[in-house]
Amino acid sequence: RERGLAALEKLRAWGASKQKSIKGPTSRAKESQAARAAASAALKKSAKGEEKVPLEKRVYLHVEASAETVTSKVPSGAFFYNREWSVGRVLDAAAKSLQVQNVNNRVESEEERLRVFHVEAGRLLEFSEKLGVVCQSGNTIVLLRGVGPAVPDLIQT
Repeated sequence: RERGLAALEKLRAWGASKQKSIKGPTSRAKESQAARAAASAALKKSAKGEEKVPLEKRVYLHVEASAETVTSKVPSGAFFYNREWSVGRVLDAAAKSLQVQNVNNRVESEEERLRVFHVEAGRLLEFSEKLGVVCQSGNTIVLLRGVGPAVPDLIQT
């Protein structure tokens, strides 16, 4: 229970820091279809990933790392991954791209493990889930350290 509350508090702190950085209301309902199409095109143009992933299997995502996990000067980026990959494989690729140390296979404690938080769904993703099932192009995922195992409905409204 205490780990769950600590994880929730870390996610709230991360969300509060993101709210401060947003300028003005940015509701998706208020965006025009043309603006969404332009944002999607810009994401696809700037995204990096393995070139051998076929175009029809790509999922384009915004990827961020929480402040305490970042060792590089670039804490976020646009990337594409194969929709058939597991979330664990996406985590490995994203950690490498953002220069985040990933010690998940070498540690037992949850305090050191990286987890993937899906912003639009408001939950931590399981390592075994398929990316194409849980995410769609344009979504945002965040790499968080020490938030514990994935628990459904971590953020309650």
